[in-house]
Amino acid sequence: MRLIWVLIIIMAGSLTGYLFTRFERSPPVIETRTTPIYLGTKGSHEFYVFDEGTGIETVRVYLRKGDLVLELLNETYPGNMFTGADVNIQRHIQINLNPEEIELPDGSARLVIEARDYSWFGNRSEVGIPMFIDTKAPPISLETGLTYVRRGGAEAVVYRVDEENVRHGIELGDYFFPGFPHPADPERSLAFYVFPPHAQPGQGPVVVATDRAHNRSEVRVPIEVIERSFPRDRIELSDPFMQLKVTELLGSPDGDLLSAYLKINNEMRSENARKIRDICRTSSEDQLWSGAFLQLPNSKVGARFAEHRTYLYAGRTVDTQLHMGYDLASTAHAPVLAANDGVVIFAEPLGIYGNTVILDHGLGLFSLYGHLSEISITHREAVSRGDPLGKTGTTGLAGGDHLHFAMLIHGVFVDPLEWFDPRWIKEHIEPKLSLLLIEGG
Repeated sequence: MRLIWVLIIIMAGSLTGYLFTRFERSPPVIETRTTPIYLGTKGSHEFYVFDEGTGIETVRVYLRKGDLVLELLNETYPGNMFTGADVNIQRHIQINLNPEEIELPDGSARLVIEARDYSWFGNRSEVGIPMFIDTKAPPISLETGLTYVRRGGAEAVVYRVDEENVRHGIELGDYFFPGFPHPADPERSLAFYVFPPHAQPGQGPVVVATDRAHNRSEVRVPIEVIERSFPRDRIELSDPFMQLKVTELLGSPDGDLLSAYLKINNEMRSENARKIRDICRTSSEDQLWSGAFLQLPNSKVGARFAEHRTYLYAGRTVDTQLHMGYDLASTAHAPVLAANDGVVIFAEPLGIYGNTVILDHGLGLFSLYGHLSEISITHREAVSRGDPLGKTGTTGLAGGDHLHFAMLIHGVFVDPLEWFDPRWIKEHIEPKLSLLLIEGG
């Protein structure tokens, strides 16, 4: 008799557990990005659906636009009302969308997913995501005509993009130079760009605009490239010089002295270049500078921009590099002055450049001052043209006391010579900043 009661209790417990599972009230879980979707000519969206109680029975995905309801998916998964479905399976749903194929006009819509489980209560979950359908590329109006640009030099482009919330600027090869609201007319845009020394034949600046739906427009900028050759130099490395610089930049050399120096000249140089690009990634939207940039007073030019350097040791070539700036020498520990108005965005040691200051002049334009023996300004400090920044020195990979001066546009080095030249500024830059060329002034 006792055994019968035990069996009854076990059966009752099992039935209670079974009924509890079948009548569970936890709705299915839907995981997805719920930020608004901006859909261009095509796109996709992913969902992950699972239910730990009785498993997923059905998933339905549809698009609602006004009174229109367009079903995109309706699936029923293996299982039944008595045993449910495998609760360990997570359903991955990918919806591919092409407005032209499904004949959806531009405008707002809502993407909805519904999921039901195998519970006898029929638990249901729903997630709706705002969608904005935009299949039209942002219009670009180029307002700059034919421009003459020197290889290694800079230029500016004025244009309009007749759409809001658009990423726009100049593409040239692998480089992208963002556009800014024009200082004289925010309805227009202005972008500076560099024509790199190594630009390939046929490469040129292209105004690009990409909206949130990834629609993209392109307009090629008409230019004539003024070709030029770049200087070359041969540098003989000595053990005392390498010992001095390796100790300064790496500490005690670990192993071969030449290998340690080449590590600095390659790996550290590349790391420094990446850091400079990151530092110069954002710039003030205001034009902080005006007129020509100031060269170090009473200085003699040593190495020039894009100079091709061949490094020799014991008579054999061991390395080659490009020198992306101007070396300016005056007296030892000469005062280093701000080349133009700007804001200090970096003031500390920087690898091969030694003690370094970088100024943001706005609109993507930057100046760099390297090898300083001391720094006399602080981060985020506003400076005016001619303000002291520090003193020349030999820190970093400098072989003698001098200033390494560089100009950059969004982290891309450009020949400083043009920016020293008041005539070049007046003829190439100021008309685009004042819109004189655009409006016929």
